[in-house]
Amino acid sequence: MSALLAMLASGFATPGAAVEAYGAAVAANDPAQLAAAFQPSAIMYCTDGAAIRATSQGEWKQRMRTAGMPAGPISTRIAWIDSGATTSVARTVSVRGDKEYVDYLLLARLAEGWRIVGKVCEAGARPDEAGEAGVRQVVGTKLAADRAWDAKLLAESIDSRALVMTVDGGEFVAATLGEWQARYVARRSASGGSPATPTSMVIDARGGIGTARWSFRGTDGSEWTDRALMIRTSQGWRMAALAFAREAPGAN
Repeated sequence: MSALLAMLASGFATPGAAVEAYGAAVAANDPAQLAAAFQPSAIMYCTDGAAIRATSQGEWKQRMRTAGMPAGPISTRIAWIDSGATTSVARTVSVRGDKEYVDYLLLARLAEGWRIVGKVCEAGARPDEAGEAGVRQVVGTKLAADRAWDAKLLAESIDSRALVMTVDGGEFVAATLGEWQARYVARRSASGGSPATPTSMVIDARGGIGTARWSFRGTDGSEWTDRALMIRTSQGWRMAALAFAREAPGAN
């Protein structure tokens, strides 16, 4: 069995291992290694501060096959990571030829191991207090939507292209914003909203991209954690991907 097949069979034991595999895939310009690191539905959203470019896994792999590697150095370094037992988010600094990118990667622990389920990136992104404030405001809007099961507010916090994800028995589960809006309408007819109050929150932003993690305790005492990738759109900051799990923060 080749080293790649062995890696695919065993999966990645930690979020960091999946991120390192992503870096190795780019360094080797290898679509098969990229497929090992990323869940197939993961979309890469990159911004230049004005326009957002979306790249599917199929498009990314085809670009690897045809365009080849950029000239010059190639590296991927984990600068920061926040993990629980089932979900994780990492910020990486990636050198691609003569450019340096900041990536935020959302990860989930599936039956086969950890995989990247979403990515946002920007070249030359730097810490931005206004960006952190924008990310925090989006989280506040999402929490307000939950408290009232308000489908309109939900759309003001989550981009229309984003997937809302979780893990069920090791299986990846995802739904669109439209589906979640319909669920909120149904929930509103049955209850007044979710009274959950965050017990902790982490915000991190660079340029026009960022991430947030907020944890809370349900009315039954259960602990939940949401992790989201954020990007600044023409309508303001929005979640580009969201993963929720019944887990305490920092459990991994």
